[in-house]
Amino acid sequence: MDTSGKSVKLESVIRVRRTDLGVSTVWTLDRFREKLAAMRQLYQKSLEKSDDDDDDEDWDVFCDPDDAWMNDSPASFNSSQLLSPHL
Repeated sequence: MDTSGKSVKLESVIRVRRTDLGVSTVWTLDRFREKLAAMRQLYQKSLEKSDDDDDDEDWDVFCDPDDAWMNDSPASFNSSQLLSPHL
């Protein structure tokens, strides 16, 4: 319950950071599991392919247009952003 006595649903989320770009996003636990499975498949595929293979479309697992990226500075990331309806 919150301070007004209303029921509040809490949900665990995973904060994902792109340190090279200085941005972050959040994934629900289900979305994290989906991305983790895709990353494992990508890793396994990379072990099985030859060095001559050039298959860049597999990297799309990291470039999802549904992810809402935001500036990763401490001042720009707050808990209210975790409650956005797109999660």
